[in-house]
Amino acid sequence: MLRFCSLFSGSTGNSFLVQSSNTCILVDAGVSAKKIVDALNGLNIDINNISGILVTHEHSDHIKGLRYSF
Repeated sequence: MLRFCSLFSGSTGNSFLVQSSNTCILVDAGVSAKKIVDALNGLNIDINNISGILVTHEHSDHIKGLRYSF
């Protein structure tokens, strides 16, 4: 089963989760890393289970959280 969840969406930041039975991928990381980790924790997903991050484009509302190490 495929799960798609909007973590953050808007002009201040975008981040989405795509999850299958064995893979979790973030699409964009437009908010702080702490906010992303907190949102994932709210879904019972450990940041260490994220397989990768797909960046759709280089605007700050899509990449802000990438400057931090997850």
